[in-house]
Amino acid sequence: MAEGRIRSHPRLTVKTEPFSLVFAVRPPAATPSNGAPSPKRDQVLAGARQVFGELGFELASVDLIAARAGVSKATIYSYFGDKKSLFVATVVAECEELRNGITACREGPAGDVEEALAGLGERILTIFLTPSIRRLYRAATAESERLPEIGRMVFERGTRAILEAIQLQLERRTASGELAIADARQAAVDFFALCQGDL
Repeated sequence: MAEGRIRSHPRLTVKTEPFSLVFAVRPPAATPSNGAPSPKRDQVLAGARQVFGELGFELASVDLIAARAGVSKATIYSYFGDKKSLFVATVVAECEELRNGITACREGPAGDVEEALAGLGERILTIFLTPSIRRLYRAATAESERLPEIGRMVFERGTRAILEAIQLQLERRTASGELAIADARQAAVDFFALCQGDL
């Protein structure tokens, strides 16, 4: 009987590190490789924000976004690659707008404590009643299962940031003796809930 031969097989390896949309769906750079601003990219983003805001991710099409932005589909793909990356980029843009509003909340309002807290509440309401910010939170909620990183991004750059801004103001007023708050973090959560009300 002929001697049998054992055929060797290449070793099979499996990657087990956790998957993350931070790497899988990374938004393209904000500017071209030469560092100059890109009006065309901003034009695409403006159209995409409108369409995604009206229809959501699932119903929005690249054709409609291209028509709304006044560009070709090839232009969209050259900047963003695919619809998912474009959606992520629009959320990043909305988060930047949200962060700019929150930065103002970190500044110490003038006046006595009652006026200061009333002014802080008005700033928060102004931020969250802005149509683009409301669309941002709706999109994050609607796509939280498909794109969990979107919800996390909005929470960290939005809700968490505003809570930190409120906490900072309460701590300043407590340090000056105008307020007596044992837990500024919990007080910030309560203050934020009062501002939101039935929004």
